[in-house]
Amino acid sequence: MTAEHERMNARTIIEEVGRRRNVALEGKHPDVVLADVVHRPLPPARVIVLANEKGGVGKSTIAFHLCVALADAGVSVAAVDLDRRQQTLSRALLNREATARRLGVGLPLPKQQVLQVQSGSMLCQEINRVAWNADVVVVDAAGYDSPIARRAIAIADTVVTPVNSSFIDLDLLGRFHPVSLDVVETGCFATALNEIRDARSRNGLPGIDWVVVQNRTRKGASQNQERIETALEKLALQAGFRLGSGLAERMAYRELLHLGLTHLDIRRIPDFARARVEANREILALVADLAVLEPRQSHVEGLGRPVQETLDRAPVASAA
Repeated sequence: MTAEHERMNARTIIEEVGRRRNVALEGKHPDVVLADVVHRPLPPARVIVLANEKGGVGKSTIAFHLCVALADAGVSVAAVDLDRRQQTLSRALLNREATARRLGVGLPLPKQQVLQVQSGSMLCQEINRVAWNADVVVVDAAGYDSPIARRAIAIADTVVTPVNSSFIDLDLLGRFHPVSLDVVETGCFATALNEIRDARSRNGLPGIDWVVVQNRTRKGASQNQERIETALEKLALQAGFRLGSGLAERMAYRELLHLGLTHLDIRRIPDFARARVEANREILALVADLAVLEPRQSHVEGLGRPVQETLDRAPVASAA
């Protein structure tokens, strides 16, 4: 840590003296969160965290489709499920392994692990164990604020936040004037994430790429959809995120989930259902937006090794 970083941290501490932090509502200070994980060893994989304090927005479904799409492209993928109660992502990937065995077909199989002990040290340890040779780690956080979710965000290269087309969903990101749609204030999730970003900056670490994705959008323009898009564009400038390719409301994203399959797998299974072209295109567009298949350097100096080879930007799958 340089002298300038030490002075910045000292100023932050002085500013905090005049205000007692409400840990129950605001969580521990972001410098404490960062210190718990940033100096622990991690593999040189790109870390993508699916996070939103609002539940029911499709985090696990999108996380699963990302894992499969990347594995289908030849990327080595490991998944860590932070929701030890529901375990939606983990169960979907276990079902995928069972389906591959049952049908006798070769499916790309991401490795997976549920984080049973919810601490920063165990998070880093489990990522090291399951992703020691992975190119990408996909972390699925539960739909509520928690110390472990904040620690996952603190080590992320990219945070993906799905939202439904509802101002109730947007409330955790920002609050808007009901007529002008001007941003009144940032929401609690956006505030927490940006505090962690600021802590990384104070410690001389690279920033976090925050991508907000609209999920379950309906066909055809509507006044509500236009208002949501306008609000998100305004909030993106203030909260510091970018908008990724959204996903439409499609049965295709759910109808094969119990088998651990996506429509990218259809071409590998003889006499199975017909692939849904648009669903595949949307997932591939999201993968392209996240720039996961581009080379990168380790996001923390001295933490892991730089990735040596460039991952091929090959098409993930044909639609047929």
